[in-house]
Amino acid sequence: MTTIYDVSKLAGVSAKTVSRVLNEPDRVKAATREQVQAAMKALDYSPNASARQLRLGGFSSIGLLLEDPASGYQSRFHQALLTACMEAGKYMTVELFEGVMPDWKARVDRFLTEGRVRDLILLPTLCDFAPLKELLRERGARAVLIAPSVHDPHFPSVVMDDRAAARQIIEYLFSLGHTRIGHITGHPDHSASILRRSGVIEAYDARGLPRPKSELFASGDFMFKKGIEAAETLLSLPEPPTAIFAANDETAAAVAMVAHRRGLSIPGDLSVVGFDDAPIASAVWPQLTTIAQPYLEMARKVVHLVDAWDQQSTQSGFVSTYLTPHELVIRESSGPVSKA
Repeated sequence: MTTIYDVSKLAGVSAKTVSRVLNEPDRVKAATREQVQAAMKALDYSPNASARQLRLGGFSSIGLLLEDPASGYQSRFHQALLTACMEAGKYMTVELFEGVMPDWKARVDRFLTEGRVRDLILLPTLCDFAPLKELLRERGARAVLIAPSVHDPHFPSVVMDDRAAARQIIEYLFSLGHTRIGHITGHPDHSASILRRSGVIEAYDARGLPRPKSELFASGDFMFKKGIEAAETLLSLPEPPTAIFAANDETAAAVAMVAHRRGLSIPGDLSVVGFDDAPIASAVWPQLTTIAQPYLEMARKVVHLVDAWDQQSTQSGFVSTYLTPHELVIRESSGPVSKA
């Protein structure tokens, strides 16, 4: 089954441009439109087949279940998925998911049936929620997992290397002269929390330095309020850290607030580094050094997997893990260790 991505590659344009040729041809230059149409013809690409399927009652959109739409991570991923769907000429149906509710199974079943959803995207922590994945298999639904803790033989997954990213942060702080580094961890049940903490320890081991004492680790649960408590704990130590790496940007922003309240200069007295490159990372002062997750690249991979599912599901190795790169974004919140 030829996909919109195959057409874009042959035509030498973006998938978004192909989508515009299909849906808004008047907005595309004639030369580009002809180039795309020639690629469609060469690949025997027939977008009308999907339209006919919808008229006959087929599946109309990709489903997304959100536990916390207000969180920086989920909101950024939601936006990236919307962009990827728009580029591919697809639509997204979103539902709030609260697993603690006694009728969650019935709600998911209605979401699949009334929303005409067969393909879903599961973000953390739902990607590790076994009862939900079992229900999806029973219902014949398909899912792509984002950053699951372990490989699931039933579903493909798209991940980034949290361990390597955390290690890169610590090595960067080493290069600035910091060795007494505090770490605010995420939720203990999240695989990303475990991997990021492991990356911290690996960086010390690789440098041949003693591992950080337990007093330099504080739990933040990926929450701003908990981040404030964790920052107060770390900065109240008899010998406080000269840098703090928080497991996400919300808790890093909490560190910055506590530091300002204590009269500390960032980065003069304390360097602060976050993770995710959520909107808050560039909204606080000073702006946060952080790891930028490749949201859009991951989202495009997810949509591509959904688009090519029918073709590849019969091929060995389809249920695989796909690794996407990250980037260390250096901003004003990090600097050399104070000589005072």
